[in-house]
Amino acid sequence: MRRLPRATTWWGIIEWVCLLLVTPLLLFATPTRAPLLLVIPALWGLRRLILGRFVPRTPVDLPILVLMVMGGVGFCVSPDPRWSQMKIDALLLGVGLLYATVDLLEPVERLHWVPAGVVAISVALLGLGMLGTRWVLKITRLEALTAGLPGELAWLPEGETFFNPNVIGGALLLVLPFSLSLLVWAVRRGEHRWGWALVEGLTTVLSMGLLVLTQARGAWLGFTASLLVLLAVTRERVGRVGAALLLVTLVVLTTFGPVNLRQVVQLDRESARILSTVSMEQRLEIWSRAQYAITDFPLTGPGLDAFQYVMPLMYPLMRTHPGKAVPHAHNEFLQVALDVGLPGLVAWQALYVVTFWMLWRAYRRSPDSLVQALALGSGGALTAHLVYAMTDCAVLDAKPLIVFWLVVGLSVVLYQTVDRAAKA
Repeated sequence: MRRLPRATTWWGIIEWVCLLLVTPLLLFATPTRAPLLLVIPALWGLRRLILGRFVPRTPVDLPILVLMVMGGVGFCVSPDPRWSQMKIDALLLGVGLLYATVDLLEPVERLHWVPAGVVAISVALLGLGMLGTRWVLKITRLEALTAGLPGELAWLPEGETFFNPNVIGGALLLVLPFSLSLLVWAVRRGEHRWGWALVEGLTTVLSMGLLVLTQARGAWLGFTASLLVLLAVTRERVGRVGAALLLVTLVVLTTFGPVNLRQVVQLDRESARILSTVSMEQRLEIWSRAQYAITDFPLTGPGLDAFQYVMPLMYPLMRTHPGKAVPHAHNEFLQVALDVGLPGLVAWQALYVVTFWMLWRAYRRSPDSLVQALALGSGGALTAHLVYAMTDCAVLDAKPLIVFWLVVGLSVVLYQTVDRAAKA
């Protein structure tokens, strides 16, 4: 096994501790906290002095570089930089966490820390989701389950004391596939991992219950897609048979079931207005306005987070309720193009493609069961997020998206671990 210099093994821990201390402050950004962003380039500068490079070399360096450059361009062209501060903070924080994850897990033995990290993130999301979600009634049968929950966290900054259930649903998609994959891994390890199996099983069941309570239809669809992918790509026949049965069951239930699928996945315009959500008809209109803006500003977009302010003036909506705020384009790729232009969109798509390629190689080539489980979990999480993001996401400044950057960082580590083993 490759021995690493002592400075390398400790640097990842130091970097992670520093970022964890500033992450809560940057997630709830204010102008007075902007100087905290200097922590990230300062850490990169120290790494250059100690280890010889500003950041570790990875296959996603080029897409990340383009995103950061276009993020700076989007900040500069924004009509009001105050609108863009939160997104530029979140982008730099996400990139910092990605590279810090690569450094932290550089010694391959530390991959065994990842299951504990997944449990910790799951517990955090469960706590925040159960206590701080402002529930939106879409399915009347679930009203009794959410009626007694607080719905607000008073200790959060003013104006951000609650979470949208769609955001919580999207965040759960980034950890649930990990929980399922690691649960199967722990069970297969037998008596040596029964404790982890119980913990992973409990967090998985609770997370799935919270996902149901969010009533986030896009999140449900994303989780179903990730489950199909996890079953279909497994090397065992039982997984592929399970994927086929699940697919057939879904088709039968949605075609011949007692509940009309339209009632589950779509709200009419009046219901959307009352429930403070967005129907599919309204999404189509918002998407058309996003396309108009991209056509007018193809290279830069209207600016980081500027679309929600520019749209009422330049591309007014006709079908959406006039008093209703539309904070983003309800489609990840459209929103990325609006924030950082078409060059940034190409980089964002390349980030997905390269990450999926790394995970596929890690899963197919590694003999280590933990590496395979983590590769499956990462692939399932990215698949679920990708499907969910087709209809609902805020991209760069969405607070749960920091988990997305952690997943990409873990994917890099899994790929590099297998690649180095093959060259040894």
